Amino acid sequence: MLRSERALARRAYQTVAPFGRSLLKILAALAILTLGRSTLADQYHVPTGSMWPTIAPGDRILVDKVAYGLRVPLTDHYLFERSGPSAGDVVLFADPRGGSTLLVKRVIALPGQTVMLRQGVLYVDGAAQALEQLGDGTRVEHLGGVTHAAGEPDFDAFGPVVVPPDHLFVMGDNRAASLDSRAMGAVPRELLRGRVLRVVYHHDAAGFDLSRALRSVD
Repeated sequence: MLRSERALARRAYQTVAPFGRSLLKILAALAILTLGRSTLADQYHVPTGSMWPTIAPGDRILVDKVAYGLRVPLTDHYLFERSGPSAGDVVLFADPRGGSTLLVKRVIALPGQTVMLRQGVLYVDGAAQALEQLGDGTRVEHLGGVTHAAGEPDFDAFGPVVVPPDHLFVMGDNRAASLDSRAMGAVPRELLRGRVLRVVYHHDAAGFDLSRALRSVD
């Protein structure tokens, strides 16, 4: 009887063991993928139009999560930091008011700089960041050395305010419809999650829009 029980146990182990090894491999792969997504690069869906026309509602964006340093996975702490960001970068960051929502905006000003908005024109350190309408009707803003597409301007006066140390002042490209540093305050650098590189694809209620696939975010 004992010999029969041992044989049954051995057959059961031989049946279960391959499944267990496969499960461990799957769990290991998931762990590596999770760490990679938390520290290296990831994709995010954008539901709002605050960054239109650069990023449209329904775009899925690719974010370089080591653009400004390598973070300890699942924390706000850096293993090492790189320089940046620069004015004009489009960044992903955690909401400084709290919560789990991640936001996408453009860096407008860096620590120590003064930000002001008058009659739809942005001023950084007293210098107007020129708005221009191109021949095809596209509106662009010249933000320092970066030229980017601009949505609807906001004509409400704002500022002047000085960006605190280790903070960034961010705004949406579609100023009239953007909840940004004008309302939530400057963003602590430690809340950065990465730099937005491109639109991977676009999908909304109307389906896929292939014209936006792999579009670079400038």
